[in-house]
Amino acid sequence: MNNQEAETSIRDQVGAGDPEVANRAREVEELRAGVDNIDAAVVHMLTERFRVTRQISHLKAEAGFAPADPGRESEQVERLRSLAQDGGLDPDLAEAYLHLVADAAKRIHSRVAGGEA
Repeated sequence: MNNQEAETSIRDQVGAGDPEVANRAREVEELRAGVDNIDAAVVHMLTERFRVTRQISHLKAEAGFAPADPGRESEQVERLRSLAQDGGLDPDLAEAYLHLVADAAKRIHSRVAGGEA
C-alpha cells in the first residue's frame, strides 16, 4: 500500500456505508483534531523558545560569550532523554529535537554575534 492509498483509505471505507467503519473514522478524526491542537501548541512554544533564545543571543554577544556551550548542551541532552524515558517517549526523539533547536539557536547566536540581527 502506498502513502496515498493509506491517506485516502478512511474516506474510501466510510463511503462504503459500514456504520462501524464510520464510527472508527469519526474517532480517528477526533484524535487527529487533538493532534492538530498539540502541533499548534508546539509551534507556539517554539516561537516563545526562540524569542528567549534571541534575548540570550544578545546577552552573549554583549558579553563576548561563544555562541555554543557544549557543556550545557550535553546536560540538556541527558535531561531531555531522561524526561522522555520517564514519559514513555523514545529518548532518541527527544535528543533529535534538542539537536534541531540547539543548532537553530547556535545559528541565531552566531548571526547576532556577527551583528546581523
